[in-house]
Amino acid sequence: AFTEAGYTVEIASPDGGEVKFDAFSDPEDPSQYAAFDFISLGFKKDASKMAMMKNTLKLSTVNPNDYKAIFVCGGQGPMYTFIDNAPLQKFFVDFYLTGKPTAAICHGTSILLKTKLPSGKFLVEGKQWTGFASSEEQYADNYVGMKIQPFRIEDEARKMTNTKFVVGAPFSAFAVKDGNLITGQQQNSGAAAAALVIEELENQRKQYPTYVLVHGAWADESAWGFVRTSLAINANVEVVNLPAHGIDLTAPNAVTLNDYVKAVTQVIQQQTNKVILVGHSMAGVVVSQVAEQIPDKIEKVIYVAAYLPQNGEDLLSLSKGDTQSQVGNSLEFSADYSTATIKKDMIATAVCADCPDYMKEVLVKYHKAEPVKPLGEKVNLTKNNFGSIPKYYIHTSNDAAVGYELQKQ
Repeated sequence: AFTEAGYTVEIASPDGGEVKFDAFSDPEDPSQYAAFDFISLGFKKDASKMAMMKNTLKLSTVNPNDYKAIFVCGGQGPMYTFIDNAPLQKFFVDFYLTGKPTAAICHGTSILLKTKLPSGKFLVEGKQWTGFASSEEQYADNYVGMKIQPFRIEDEARKMTNTKFVVGAPFSAFAVKDGNLITGQQQNSGAAAAALVIEELENQRKQYPTYVLVHGAWADESAWGFVRTSLAINANVEVVNLPAHGIDLTAPNAVTLNDYVKAVTQVIQQQTNKVILVGHSMAGVVVSQVAEQIPDKIEKVIYVAAYLPQNGEDLLSLSKGDTQSQVGNSLEFSADYSTATIKKDMIATAVCADCPDYMKEVLVKYHKAEPVKPLGEKVNLTKNNFGSIPKYYIHTSNDAAVGYELQKQ
């Protein structure tokens, strides 16, 4: 459910490394107790998923701030391995206190019998939750002719005060959400619990800040790859691909600064709330003009080693005094001077000097001619519009495209 919804899933365990199915949870175990668990069987037959099972993250190395949700699974084992696992309980509480979806299903809910908040109160105090029902445990015991578990979650939960433990029909899909705590009754409730987690994620997403990232010259939206991934943990991220850049097939000799502004503005207008507008390098000019035209949609503007123009300035005039830049002396122009490329042996040095080799190879391979006209078009900025928006500047001292001294100006 999570991968289908576009989320990346990682598996952690108390000790890290390889984890295995317990016999009663393994659909291929000779006991055939879980023979009809086709979801788990499908999981086992998926090589990529089993690879994750062989190399799980060690829970103590996981930072709750790096993830949007936690989902504690069940099976038979948690009744022995989770119930008294203090580090797991602390992690569960720490994650819960972030306000993000915190879920447990089946026998994984056993941790809630002992998990406490920093105040000393049980996490489930005042909460409605569910877990493996006693009637279901009895059915399972009768099926195998032995007592499988050392205790029953429902029996223990009903001994707790000021908490509401609820169950649905035996072995039916039943999940409960109370605040950001989400619980599922048993193995058939995984999808229902996952749906509640995704629903909560989408609700919380509406409260996230929205970043609109605009790349610089001789680049495209992929330039933001690592930044986009990091921001997306706790933010909505929209990345603009400017006309005539990357995969876009617009003729570069026809592109204007206004075309860039329109492309960025269109993305921003599609957002419900104000955005944080970020421009890199050449895009500093673009985002400045965008901010001038739609100031009511911009929360703040962030310049990353970017040109920061004043009213009436253009990129070419700003760059003339940049003696540290490696770009100016490395340009090759088309016959009509409508486009410019960087000499092949200077591409990596000029725009990605400290990038890893594989990234340099990609830059050289996909290098495209840059439209020249937008570089010489002047911005029209006013105090009431552009001047009213908070601005922040991120300097990069090793930048060879926009020199550090120019950045500081």
